[in-house]
Formats: sequence, structure tokens, C-alpha cells
Amino acid sequence: MRKVLTALFASLLFIALPVKAESLQKVFAGISPSIAALYAQKHDGSLQFLCSTTAVEKQAKRVLLLTAFHCVDKDVAYLVSFDGKQFYSARVWSLPKWKVDGTKHQKGYGVPDVDMAFFAIELPLDINVIPMADDREIKAGHPIVMVGYPLGVTKISYNGIISGRLDRPGDAYNGYMTMQIFGSPGSSGSSVVDQETGKIIGVLVSASQASGGLPVIFATPASYRKYMLELDKVGSEE
Repeated sequence: MRKVLTALFASLLFIALPVKAESLQKVFAGISPSIAALYAQKHDGSLQFLCSTTAVEKQAKRVLLLTAFHCVDKDVAYLVSFDGKQFYSARVWSLPKWKVDGTKHQKGYGVPDVDMAFFAIELPLDINVIPMADDREIKAGHPIVMVGYPLGVTKISYNGIISGRLDRPGDAYNGYMTMQIFGSPGSSGSSVVDQETGKIIGVLVSASQASGGLPVIFATPASYRKYMLELDKVGSEE
């Protein structure tokens, strides 16, 4: 475990950008309380870490949590913890439309895969949320921050930049943001936060290792929320 942590922090230091420490500390302090770990509770009661997740919205009786769709497991109960001590029961609240009802909501050509999902927990009064924002004007070089659970070890903060967008019409990742930032298993589901506004512009979903260089990290744009369907509304649509 010590070797894993050493390698992890070495990677973080390698890609960290020269931003004033005081500024980053303030941003991280505002984000961290809203970041949670998502677990699957198996039938035998054991817990399996799945992904990172972020409280993004408060409704009348619940808090919505943003994560990646591939973090959704089947036939399990879900638990969420913001501090590793208190656990909240969570349920899947919203998924890509064609994942909910592929007959009524067919995914047409040119529509990318949407690796995004929302969970819901009963409203705890002391949970802060990070709002989602429009990502469409975000350009290459824009500073970003993330807080998540790389390797499922512990809550870790790191910073980087948007490096571009994938422009391949018809590709599953078309329109996805690419990032120069740390990523590893367990980072999936981490919210990509605009360092300047403190709002969410995407959700980390995957990394592919470039030969001899840093991995290419992909994020689902926050604007792809338009492709989501609330499970509560299934059956009530006209």
C-alpha cells in the first residue's frame, strides 16, 4: 500500500500546474465536502468501492449525486460516504435515455455515448452541493480541478487543464473533453470543476495510455445532461 501511495503522489506532483497554493487550497476546501465514495453493498453485506461521486443538486427531499454511467452496477444496493464514517443509502435516479428505454428513446447516429449517471440520497442538511455549468465555451488550456478517490485509497485533490475536445462525428466519445490531469482506476465519476467558477463542467470517465507519455483522460461534458432521463418519470411521459 505504501508503494501505491508513493507512486500516486509522485504522479500528482508530476502533472501539477504552477498555480498559487493559496488559491488552490481555497478551491479544494470548497469542493472536498461535496465529494463522496460510491459503494456497492453485496448480498453478503460486504462493501465494494465503485467510483467517486459529487453532490450537485438539492431537491425537496433528496440530494442528487453525479457520477459515470459505467459505475452503475446491477443487482446491488448502493451506499455513499462523504467522510468514510457515515453512510447514506443511495438509489439510481437518472440514466441516459436509451439505457432506460431503448424502444422509446433510440440513440440516433451522431449521438455520442453518454457516460453519466445520477444517484439520489435522502436529504442530509449538512451536505453542500457543487452546481453544474455550461461547458460549451470551455477551451483548451482552461484550468480545472478535481477531488476524488484514485485507486479507492483516500480523498485526493489535484489540478490540471482542458487539453481539447474529441471531434469525431459518429464516434462514441465525440464532443468529450480531453484533459491533462491525473487519472487512475477509482477516479472515474470524479467531477471536473472549472477552477475559475467552482462549477462542474464534466465528469471523468476514462483514461488511455499514450506510448511514452501521459495518459489521455476523457470527461463527459456537463451539457450532455440533456440526454438523461429521470427514472421517476418513466411511465409518466406522454
